[in-house]
Amino acid sequence: MAAKIKPVQPTEIKDKKIAREVIEQIRKPIPASVYRRHKRKAEFIDKFFE
Repeated sequence: MAAKIKPVQPTEIKDKKIAREVIEQIRKPIPASVYRRHKRKAEFIDKFFE
């Protein structure tokens, strides 16, 4: 009896790699510089609408 091997398509491998990279980026902490930039933008928007 021969073992059946399921052929793996290259796109499946790429999809898994892309999924892992996206998960890694999501789990990374947000840098403090991004928080500061968003805070400055929010303050500017608040001043604009006053």
